[in-house]
Amino acid sequence: MAGIYWEKNASVNEVRFVNNHFTDEQDLSSVIDAPIGFHPDSVDYRALIQAASSLPYVQNAGIRVDARGRMIIDIQERDPIAMLLEDSNRFYFDKYGAIMPIILQKAVNVPLVHNTGFQKEDGYLSGSIFETVSDFLVAARKNEFGWITISEVGYNPEEGVVALSHENGVKLIFGNTGFEEKLTYWKTFYSEVIRKEGIDQFSLIDLRYRNQIVTR
Repeated sequence: MAGIYWEKNASVNEVRFVNNHFTDEQDLSSVIDAPIGFHPDSVDYRALIQAASSLPYVQNAGIRVDARGRMIIDIQERDPIAMLLEDSNRFYFDKYGAIMPIILQKAVNVPLVHNTGFQKEDGYLSGSIFETVSDFLVAARKNEFGWITISEVGYNPEEGVVALSHENGVKLIFGNTGFEEKLTYWKTFYSEVIRKEGIDQFSLIDLRYRNQIVTR
């Protein structure tokens, strides 16, 4: 009987946001029309999720209403994978190309990417060059050594993806495909050669070829 009573007479009396790190609660409150006083069955949950997702860092959201009438909106935020340098502007983007503003108090340690041909429309980066660079960044993040040793990333038609090492700014050439394998080459070369000879002995390391690594 208590369950039936709750179901017929319950209403939302509070809205709480959880797991929002980059997204300020005030910004969420400003775009979401809190359904205070509404019965849970009469709430348009899809509209609430769409409103939350209009904010740059919000990718999706989950919503539940507990037995006390509290609506909990679980924010699923985008994960910045790099910082894009475009003229004098800088902003983050995720692996899907969604553009996110930099929040100074919540900086992220990601590589700096130079825009060398990305397309941009409706808050997203796109195009074949972007997809190639994004594939590289995703592979680099999976490879812990690659992620901590790369500081800047760019692209040119002749060499494909190029990067600068954190240490000494050595140019690393990765080409257009097979990034996981080439990042393994980079780790092996660093462990077996650079640690013995010193990174200051190299200005360029070309990792595009399966059976050899070209250096100078």
